[in-house]
Amino acid sequence: MDINSFENTIYQNWTNHFGRPLSSAQQSGTTLLAESKYGGDKLIVLWHIGKHTFAQFDPAYTLGLEELVKDFPEDTNLTAEFIQKKWGADMIQSQDVGLSYYLYPPNLPEHSPPQPFTLRQLTEADAEAMSALQAANTPEDVDEAYVEVTHQIAFGCFLDEQLVAASSGYERTGFLDIGVLTHPGFRKKGLGKSVVGSLCLWATRQNMIAQYRHNILNTGSQNVAKSLKFRMFFRSEAINLR
Repeated sequence: MDINSFENTIYQNWTNHFGRPLSSAQQSGTTLLAESKYGGDKLIVLWHIGKHTFAQFDPAYTLGLEELVKDFPEDTNLTAEFIQKKWGADMIQSQDVGLSYYLYPPNLPEHSPPQPFTLRQLTEADAEAMSALQAANTPEDVDEAYVEVTHQIAFGCFLDEQLVAASSGYERTGFLDIGVLTHPGFRKKGLGKSVVGSLCLWATRQNMIAQYRHNILNTGSQNVAKSLKFRMFFRSEAINLR
């Protein structure tokens, strides 16, 4: 896959996901998409894909959002800042910004773990070791990482019999969506890079593009992305309403 095909596939997968033509990513503006799966969640997610914004949201806010954007020029992109300005800060419970990265396969660097750590693919037989790794982390870290041995593919770094870092992935929006979790006592040793890199190599062999996402405040995840030469393509904004 050459670089042009790589980039085209990324945009094509996302616009397909939203049921829109590829050309929509090159057009400024906002598409409103009420999602039954968000019913009752009081959630709005803004995906800024190329020049376009795709807004997925709890259907309860359909009329409110339609009213909000009806006077927009067609080339205006909806943002969390604009929603807060129009609806008031008291309506917002919390906001998060996410970053989405993709790896062009030829850019994948060497990612073997340092000695004395070993790396291998995980199976459901490693569930107990995964539970121990999750217990060593905060619930917030575990939730954001979303790493499970039951996912489509998973790799782990071990020190003797202890699982000290793990990464797993599953197909999402046409990509291999990757998460990573490292034991607090074993961070900054390149172990996250090793397990995520192994998933990236696996994805390449399956003709899939590796996708890596994290909260903008998670500098540890950002460092993993940089170390593996991922390129940041998109931002998303999640707004939880009261």
